[in-house]
Amino acid sequence: MKNEEIEENNIKMGSTKPQSHAVAESIERFMETRESYIHALESTVQLFKMKLEFHEKTETDIKQSLDEVFAMQRLANTISTATDPVSVLDSLLELTRQVVPVEESMIFEMGASRSQTKPFLSTCSDYMLKASQHLLEEGILDWVIEQKKTTVVPDLNASMAEAGQRNFVVVPLTLRNEAIGVYIIRTGSVRKAFTDHELMLLGILSNQAAVAIENLHNIRKLLDATEELKKSQSQMLQAAKLASLGELAGGIAHEINNPLQILLGHIALLQQGKDVEHRIEIIRNQVQRISQITRQLVSFSRSVPDELNHELVNINWALNEIIALVDYQFKNRGIEFDLRLSEGIPPLDSNKNYMQQAFLNLLINAKDAMPNGGKLIISTEFVNGKLNIRFTDSGSGIKKENLVKIFEPFFTTKEPGKGTGLGLPITRGIVRKFGGDIKVDSTEGQGTTLSIIIPVNRTGGPISGGNIQ
Repeated sequence: MKNEEIEENNIKMGSTKPQSHAVAESIERFMETRESYIHALESTVQLFKMKLEFHEKTETDIKQSLDEVFAMQRLANTISTATDPVSVLDSLLELTRQVVPVEESMIFEMGASRSQTKPFLSTCSDYMLKASQHLLEEGILDWVIEQKKTTVVPDLNASMAEAGQRNFVVVPLTLRNEAIGVYIIRTGSVRKAFTDHELMLLGILSNQAAVAIENLHNIRKLLDATEELKKSQSQMLQAAKLASLGELAGGIAHEINNPLQILLGHIALLQQGKDVEHRIEIIRNQVQRISQITRQLVSFSRSVPDELNHELVNINWALNEIIALVDYQFKNRGIEFDLRLSEGIPPLDSNKNYMQQAFLNLLINAKDAMPNGGKLIISTEFVNGKLNIRFTDSGSGIKKENLVKIFEPFFTTKEPGKGTGLGLPITRGIVRKFGGDIKVDSTEGQGTTLSIIIPVNRTGGPISGGNIQ
């Protein structure tokens, strides 16, 4: 039995040794696999970390780029909408400093011949003037304009110690693919410091400046045209005044002649020593009458200024003054005035000279519409914040088909030589200058009503004093 047990134990021992070896090999393989897995995991983590850092950097770069773009856009809009040269250059300089360091800069305009440069501002330094002339003579400006390419050029006037450290950046100003000048920047950056991105940004900014320059030129042209238009309008209004005075000349002469005849008669009686004190009083009154007519005539006929000067106008007084100038002619024609001027009318922020010209035009039209006499009702009233001035005649009226034409320049139904066709257009133009309008209501054979309607700011209160002109 013992031998059998020993043999059996030997067999068991022999079978255990191979089994332990297999376990050891499995453990070894597991350790190797674990090391590989850990290494792979570390590599994956490192890769993810790198990707995360890359994305974070990219996100930061994008945010910075967007901030830069938005800032550029805001300032570029400032440039392109600037209305004076100083603002254009200041905005452009502020933008330029966000791209490259700037010691000084200036825009230079060039004509089609490109024979000379003209600084955008008169404050340009002598150094920049000489630099632009030198770059022009060397053909560099022509090359930049032809190539439409931003170029870095060494500042040859810099000292030996600064050689290579001072440069000019020359940027073409392009508008609709046409170069109109250059933007020259003097900088302390070395040539290699400029990137293509920076040069591209400078080109974009300069193009915005080119738009601004064109806008300024257009504004100047518009202002010049406006000045010419103002002069033309003033001349036209003055011509209308003189034409009106020509029509009124007979009546005005009669208005002056009557008191003159009275004066002559009483002076003759005065020389005879008859009722001296009474004669002197009559003479004084007639002289005052002539003086008043002359003042009214001079006031109305004075030259119209190019600039429209606003003043507070007592409309009722302005109407009475102009009616006094035409009173004789209307009475001589058999036309009766019916004045319905409301009291407490607020002063109108307008211009007395202009408004009286408008009134005179309407008076003359009414007179011509009543060749056989009639009645002219003139009324004023203040209703719902608006001043209404109405001229209603009992004349021949206006044909329906002509109602839409009466405000057209040079349209007239009067006989040749008796009208220019400018009275109503000028009147409407005057009324619209003060924020109002003119309306017409007419029936052929029954008369016409022309109404001037102007909004009034009543902060100044109703008319009460004599200091309002």
